[in-house]
Amino acid sequence: MKKIALLLAVLMLAASSCSQPDAVEDSAQTPAETAPAETEPAETEIPDNLPAMDYGGADFRIYTRECCPSHRDGVYMPEQTGEVVADAVYERNLKVEERFNVHITDPILGADGDATALMNAVRAGDDMCEVAVWHYKHLGDAAANGFLLDLAGAGWFDFSQPWWYQKVNDAYSIGGHSYIAVGMYDLDNYYDTCCIYFNKNLLTDLTGSSDLYSVVKNGEWTVDRMTEYAALARLDLDGDGRMDFAKDRFGYGQANGYGFIYQFAWDQPVTSRDEGGYPVEAINTDRMVTITETFSSLLFDNDFVVLDESGGPAVTAFREGRELFLLTSLKASFTDFRDMEQDFGILPMTKLDEAQREYLTHATAHTSAIGIPIVKTAEDTEYVSVILEAMAAEGFRKVRPVVYDVALKSKYTRDEESFEMVDIVVRGRTADFAEIYDSWGMTYTLDFIARKNVTNWASYYRSQYKVQNKTIERVVKLFRALEEAGSDVVGSGNP
Repeated sequence: MKKIALLLAVLMLAASSCSQPDAVEDSAQTPAETAPAETEPAETEIPDNLPAMDYGGADFRIYTRECCPSHRDGVYMPEQTGEVVADAVYERNLKVEERFNVHITDPILGADGDATALMNAVRAGDDMCEVAVWHYKHLGDAAANGFLLDLAGAGWFDFSQPWWYQKVNDAYSIGGHSYIAVGMYDLDNYYDTCCIYFNKNLLTDLTGSSDLYSVVKNGEWTVDRMTEYAALARLDLDGDGRMDFAKDRFGYGQANGYGFIYQFAWDQPVTSRDEGGYPVEAINTDRMVTITETFSSLLFDNDFVVLDESGGPAVTAFREGRELFLLTSLKASFTDFRDMEQDFGILPMTKLDEAQREYLTHATAHTSAIGIPIVKTAEDTEYVSVILEAMAAEGFRKVRPVVYDVALKSKYTRDEESFEMVDIVVRGRTADFAEIYDSWGMTYTLDFIARKNVTNWASYYRSQYKVQNKTIERVVKLFRALEEAGSDVVGSGNP
């Protein structure tokens, strides 16, 4: 612990303030290759290659946020309830408990916000939990300041397995190290992933067909194609000569704070990597100019768009059958559309154009990652890695098919091809290193456009790049210091 205290005294900087913006509540394959050619049984049999271990009934303690019930319920259910997704979570944990003779306890809940309580516990040498399942930005602060173990190569983690979000974890890594990770150990990382909903009845009325799935599979689901269909849906239902969110029919809707999803969906990173795997700024491109212009045109050159800060009018219009397309998260399929009378379908986020190689997306800015406190010994780290790997693997095997096949298809979305579409959505989830640390900066450029309709990219970039680059340089310096401190202190599990 003396080494830890010395390291933290050297490295600790004030954690950056990462408050969520008010608007946020909560690649190499073709689309056909991205979607599974066969159904799930073969995939759910993928072995996790974990050792046969008996941990003698040891507790496995999870520290998570109390702000939303989903944070707790996604990692822990105390009993079966008859609700299929909740029961799948319970059965997953039971399988892990019986396999390794452990007790996954009711999570420790902390106030939503930064990771101060976790970091204070580490400073005091308090072994408060096995793993923190916390907001990814705040875990990023904890990682940069030396409070989390390096997961790369630690214990029994295998981040190449399909129960880990590989694009996200690659993006969040730095210099070959992975201090936080995202996988299928909870429900938030399914539910918070963003997609496009469409009203099948309305599309059929407008075009004679409700089939957009073939458009997706053919690689032709682009923003221009969506805009073309959306224009057909516009209708002044009450004939008063103006488009009223509460009365008329629209082609497309979203909340202001979901605009940033398109920056990921249209494959424009904020950072790339140098030869050592460290991030460098990469956003000032011709593609970004096109993206800002295209996004602004979608929102402001058309009067068929429902757009506001909360997203409530867009969701209401969709529920009432007065909106063709809606950008929101997967969880809306059961939180908002459970009793919707008209049929709807789920599509991936659009491509920018057909030249883009795959469909990409991002989760809402409310999602979680995992981090392991650095107070853990090597033996502790092996234990935590086994149980987390098993939880993610069983989440892939038990929870994922229920979420997709029951909650998102049979029970709510009501068509046979939604499973395939949802899999394309989830497998396309990506991320960027800068989003953890940029205090809602360039990663969220399109949110700024949605609120302010400021489309001069060159001017906006000039106003932001010094702060952005300074932030990246500061964070890289912190992580290089961790690396230079030596594996006997940081990331080894041997404080």
